[in-house]
Amino acid sequence: MKKLLYIPVAAALLAGPAMAERTKTVTVENDRISGSKTITRDGNGNVSVDGDLTRKSDGATATHRYDRERTESGWTASGEQADFKGRSRGFDYQRDRTENGYEANGSAYNRRGDQYGYTGYGTRSENSRERGRNVTRNGKVVYDRTDTATRNADGQIVRNRTVTRDPTFRPKKRLKPLKVKNPKPRKRWKKRRGR
Repeated sequence: MKKLLYIPVAAALLAGPAMAERTKTVTVENDRISGSKTITRDGNGNVSVDGDLTRKSDGATATHRYDRERTESGWTASGEQADFKGRSRGFDYQRDRTENGYEANGSAYNRRGDQYGYTGYGTRSENSRERGRNVTRNGKVVYDRTDTATRNADGQIVRNRTVTRDPTFRPKKRLKPLKVKNPKPRKRWKKRRGR
């Protein structure tokens, strides 16, 4: 019984510091590159990432920026990444809650200069759900997908998916943070046999 009483108290103590702004900086320095990445979280779901690397052989730089901010109806995100050759890619995204689901839209560009547009939505009712996504590249639709799930009179769920995709389009994941490797290698512990 005593253990059960301690849990709410511990949770209350941990909740205070979790809401405070936290900043973490990772630095790297070796014979090839130097730089740092700073991540700031305010405890309310807002995140900011700022990273820079410099190549010592020629002074070229690689950068990474990412920001995510909570809004009254959802959240927004944007980011940009540039490599040592000066090629960049970036995106902007916004998602808002609606009365029965969500709406989203965004834009992006890649290192080849292609421009992308994105719209998406999700709706739900008592007996059905629907989700749709549409992607354009340089003004032309390259991906369109609709997923539906409906409960029929027998209580069974009927799912349906419609997809149209340009063969040259391959969906990519969102921008990843700039990789900053720790110069000190981590030790990997191997499991001993027989345990």
